[in-house]
Amino acid sequence: MILFSNQESKRFGEASFISTFTPMNSTQALADRLAIYLAAYKHYIELKSKARLLDVAIFGEPLARDLAEIVFGYKDLVNLNLETSFPAVDLASSGADCAIQVTISSHTTKIVETQQKFFAHGLERTYSKLKFIILGDKQGTYDSHRIIRTQGAFSFDPDQDIYDLGDLFKILVAAADSAKIEAFYRRLESEIGSSIRPYLLDADVPGQHLRSLFSEHDVRNTDAVQALKPFGMSRAIYSNSLSLAEFADKELIRYVAEQFWVSGEWIDGSCAHIYNNGPGAEMGTEWRRSLRGAYELVKRANASGEKLSIIIPAGRSLRELDAIDDVVDHKRRNYEHFFLVASKVNDFEVDCFRLVISDPLSYRKCRDGIFLLFMAAEIYEIMTHKKTYIDVYDVPREHLLSCWFGDTFIVDLIRSGRLIRNHKDFIYNDGTGVLKSTRDVPNRLAPWLQENLTEFTAKHSSSHLAAIVFP
Repeated sequence: MILFSNQESKRFGEASFISTFTPMNSTQALADRLAIYLAAYKHYIELKSKARLLDVAIFGEPLARDLAEIVFGYKDLVNLNLETSFPAVDLASSGADCAIQVTISSHTTKIVETQQKFFAHGLERTYSKLKFIILGDKQGTYDSHRIIRTQGAFSFDPDQDIYDLGDLFKILVAAADSAKIEAFYRRLESEIGSSIRPYLLDADVPGQHLRSLFSEHDVRNTDAVQALKPFGMSRAIYSNSLSLAEFADKELIRYVAEQFWVSGEWIDGSCAHIYNNGPGAEMGTEWRRSLRGAYELVKRANASGEKLSIIIPAGRSLRELDAIDDVVDHKRRNYEHFFLVASKVNDFEVDCFRLVISDPLSYRKCRDGIFLLFMAAEIYEIMTHKKTYIDVYDVPREHLLSCWFGDTFIVDLIRSGRLIRNHKDFIYNDGTGVLKSTRDVPNRLAPWLQENLTEFTAKHSSSHLAAIVFP
């Protein structure tokens, strides 16, 4: 059970539910939510009662009192059993001249026995109506001749006065009163709380994924609510995963996915891969085919205010990997992976990470392309006079694979890795119009890099770079 403060207990007990809660974005969404809670609640009490672990006198009456208040609008409904066990009935409204029996049993025998006690104690002189609320499913019909329909001012119609939870649901949905529907599901939520969480996992997946995304990126609640305010977000909605899930329409999901460069299909739960379809990824391979392609990638990132970083497996240097044969099967022991990511601050006031390139580091053409990117970053700095760095992180291989399989956020890779270098530790400008490489760049690349530099310089008159020199 969820425990509430005294103030909250009063709200769920003595105060009217109808004016307590603010309606959500649609009656349909509220009705869907209530249906989920009702199904879970009915299953919960069925299991408990079969195991003889459910005392309806304790468990059901307070809930039924509040639900009857919501559905029927009774303002003076009282629990007759609070001080002593009251015969025949559990709840009563003097204003409505009505008594209510709360029961798990749906059998005709229970209806007949309750009526017998009702009349034996002369309760028909006080209450002209008797209703039943069954915490489960009622029978299809109640046509026994033993059921008393009328007696003096008293009247009873089995088709109208016996309600199960499904009947109460129908009444609320037919009235389309969003405030009542919300009050009803919140009362159920307060009654069984975490006990029904296993049944709600699919219902609030978008809310769980949004919370996971924000939590992993250290988004403050205030910043999240502020960023989502144009969609109508409030602190009350944001505070609960289920309400957040129901509030997250396609436009909100698309916006968040673009802000964090994750898959919208992952947010809504239709895909398990965080980066499904590579949102923000470089679709072509020009970055590793020519210096021009690499330069355009660096230029686009900088124009967007992004900072580039390369993530490689821990303990493996680019030069050491140059000696291995090409391996593109991730199941192979000597398979290695790398990411090129771009980061910048988003509307949620945190760094978001775009997965620009995800390729096998154990594939030579990809490794060669990395050195093109390093050279492009240095040329961009020379041409624009803007200080530029491509940082190099090393991360445990299993973490890289986990991210590649879509189970881990890029931000987690950055935090679990180490910043070991930047591109200037491989290729740098000595201030004389000549690029220089360090010993960490394989010598075999000298002719190819020079060829790319010559071609690039010929097409960019603003670049006066003539050569790249190897040690």
